[in-house]
Amino acid sequence: MNELKEFNEYVVFHIDEKKCVEHITSIVTEKVLLIISGQCLISDILQQVESLRQLDSVYIFCSTPEKYEHLPVNHKKIIGIFRERCNLIHSLKENIKLVEKQLETFSFYNQHEKATRDLSKESAEFLWFQIFKDIILKMRPDNRARQDIVHFSKNYYRDNEKQLEFIDDFERNYNSKDCIKWYTKSCFLFKLINKALRTEDIDQLHTFRLFIADLSLNLATEHQKLKERYKDKETILLYRGTQLQNEELQRLQENVGNLISTNGYLSTSYSRTVALMFAGNSTNTKNAVVFEIECPLISFTDSLIFADIRDYSIFQEEEEVLFDLGATFKILSIDEEKPLKLWIIKMKATEEGANVARDYIELNRKDLYEEFSPHLMFGRLLTDMGKYDQSLKYFKNLLNETDPQNVARIYNSIGEAYRLKGDLDNAMENYTRSYTLMMEATPPREKASLRPLRNMGIVFDEKGQYDKALEFYFRALDIAERHCGKEHLDTASILINIGCIWEDAKQEYTRALEFYDQGLKIYQKQLPNDHIHIATCLNNIGVVHGKMTALDNALDYHKKALEMFQKLLPPEHDLIALSLGNIANTLRDQNQLDNALAYYMRALKIQEKIFGSNAVQEYAEALHGTGNIYESQQSYTTALEYYGKALEMYQKLVSDDHPDILKLNKDITRTKQKSEIEYASTSIS
Repeated sequence: MNELKEFNEYVVFHIDEKKCVEHITSIVTEKVLLIISGQCLISDILQQVESLRQLDSVYIFCSTPEKYEHLPVNHKKIIGIFRERCNLIHSLKENIKLVEKQLETFSFYNQHEKATRDLSKESAEFLWFQIFKDIILKMRPDNRARQDIVHFSKNYYRDNEKQLEFIDDFERNYNSKDCIKWYTKSCFLFKLINKALRTEDIDQLHTFRLFIADLSLNLATEHQKLKERYKDKETILLYRGTQLQNEELQRLQENVGNLISTNGYLSTSYSRTVALMFAGNSTNTKNAVVFEIECPLISFTDSLIFADIRDYSIFQEEEEVLFDLGATFKILSIDEEKPLKLWIIKMKATEEGANVARDYIELNRKDLYEEFSPHLMFGRLLTDMGKYDQSLKYFKNLLNETDPQNVARIYNSIGEAYRLKGDLDNAMENYTRSYTLMMEATPPREKASLRPLRNMGIVFDEKGQYDKALEFYFRALDIAERHCGKEHLDTASILINIGCIWEDAKQEYTRALEFYDQGLKIYQKQLPNDHIHIATCLNNIGVVHGKMTALDNALDYHKKALEMFQKLLPPEHDLIALSLGNIANTLRDQNQLDNALAYYMRALKIQEKIFGSNAVQEYAEALHGTGNIYESQQSYTTALEYYGKALEMYQKLVSDDHPDILKLNKDITRTKQKSEIEYASTSIS
């Protein structure tokens, strides 16, 4: 046990085969190296786990290796069969080194997608790494930073004497100018920082903020030396060898022409030979891959950093060049060298990632009240990505790091994360704390207070306390109009909130349109011609016209909204599916059944891919609407099939007495009656 822990802390023993398999299956972001004793039913275990992508390799440790010599023929993940423990340990050490070099997750950015708050999941993750480094560098160092690293690491490696020696050395002797040398050691810093980056663990990344910032600054210095060394060259070529699962390679192939970023520091080499060594040989489940990275030297500013770290590394023969966090590449081509069973992925290092991040920040700057804060922007990006727990951790850490004047704003952001998690009581508590701090300041920060006021209105709205919600919305609107102006974006967003209540809760559609129209005019004046807020507002107005049976107007607004969504968002986005569904609803009400069905099918295709079997209101509505069409076309069996899917989804979302379920049950009953009549008529004839 201790011998294994010396080079990898996370060692788990199982004597129960079922629990072992369950444990391996539960691991998502790590790779598993499985050692199986000769006393186990080896073939049974292999059949259950070998196809799992998290299982990297298998080692058989036994007293009679000859009994198992036939297994590697059919089980390609078996590295070897060992009788001697020293040979097993040596093989494990070598493979762990390879795995640590190869552990990476890619995020992609489609350049056709605009930098809105409604980013696709992958594009949001791409931005996360672009912005993260800048935030870390802007955090002021404090006296706790080194001790945070030491305390966390000692606790993590409390039973590992070798790593504890490294940690003690770090505590006594660490100097920022030595950080590259520390990173290249096979010690706690490399392992814990890369694990935190790979899993996007906000708490752990915050713990290592001092070292991450030091490493970025030192890599930037070395980058300038590299550029000076190769000042007569326009480009240099770097290589990285790795192994990719089939699905990982396929995702890369689907993103040729797009931007790509890895989830941390990227290790490369001047040497193609070194890259080939790390690439190894292809198997049935893994592909040997060499990345060829073209790195322009003369056109770059300081937003993309890569540094020659040979002089700092204990593995100088690897000729390592290390890319800093947030490095971005454009995938140029992917080809297979068939005789070698080797994939060559050609990429070009680019500063476009930093440009995307700047566009995102600039486009969202107006949405942030008072002065712009990159710290709040980063936490907000986590919230926009749906990473609510990580967002909460980040903001709570930020409370200890920030200027006192920012505390109220952070509480408002904490409230937002709680609200989107569905925890309305905690959301209200934090919004109230934010508002109170703002109004108790000297002088009172009334202008800033409109945000928590509006957000409290949203909580009352979501709780169904509509009159209370309107009270808070109008209080916020008064502040917005007095302090920001009647044509400010804050004013527009509150007008939209009020319009939603008149539409959904009060069902006073004329008044709803008045508020929506006012909000739309402000958006059209203050925002670019194509913006997510404008598209959403057009969609809302279309829905109201539909409820007023002004179907031509409804269709016109919905088509404008769809056109804008398609310009702003990736093709498989839930807002595009929502817009397609609204067009289908309108066409159905106009009795254009074939056209309506075509739009429903387009919406369902997107929703099925995004949501799978998860229950989502818009998905259920599209299934219900599709059933309506088939019923109208007298395809009763198909109609009942879609109604059944819709009912199953509605039952996960709302109570049995909800109007949506009551209406759907009526549709099902009516369709069954029609089907029975049709069957009886057919039988008689």
